[in-house]
Amino acid sequence: MEHLEIEFKMLLKENIFKKILSDYKNQIKDSYQQTNYYLFHPLLEKKKYSLRIREKKGHYELTLKRPSTIGLNELNIDINKEIKDAIFNHQHINNEIFDILEKENIYIKDLTCGYYLKTTRHDIILPDGVLSLDENEYNHHHDYEIEFEVEDYDQGLQTFKKIIQPYHLEYKQNCLSKIKRMLETLKNE
Repeated sequence: MEHLEIEFKMLLKENIFKKILSDYKNQIKDSYQQTNYYLFHPLLEKKKYSLRIREKKGHYELTLKRPSTIGLNELNIDINKEIKDAIFNHQHINNEIFDILEKENIYIKDLTCGYYLKTTRHDIILPDGVLSLDENEYNHHHDYEIEFEVEDYDQGLQTFKKIIQPYHLEYKQNCLSKIKRMLETLKNE
């Protein structure tokens, strides 16, 4: 299913992350671990697409994100472990995401696999959207992030600014995405 992803996100210092987490502890709807397995190809980066498999609570989801006027078009397909393994082994898969990619000359046999990011996520459901507090580990790096995913850009932006204001944080633009932060660490090796 494809939907428009609109989110506001910032990296946080550990002490601010822990303070926000403490302040919202009674509103946390769910806390869990997830692993994002990233798939790379030069044309994906050139087109500003991202492709990942997310493992969460024993389930797998294949996601393709593509730029949109506001936010990203995100296409998600539930898959099983066998399909995940087939993708990692460069075996041909028939589904909507790989049909889109093949039309753009991006083939599963040419994908680079093997990079992943583990997140401990805490979700807080608010009237205007889902606030997520993420502790991320990837490629010998550790960071903390706040994300607010919304349906309405303008209302979401105002609410996000109100959420972060008590912590003396100022939102200017989204921090780099998780996949881009991981790519940066690979370039610096």
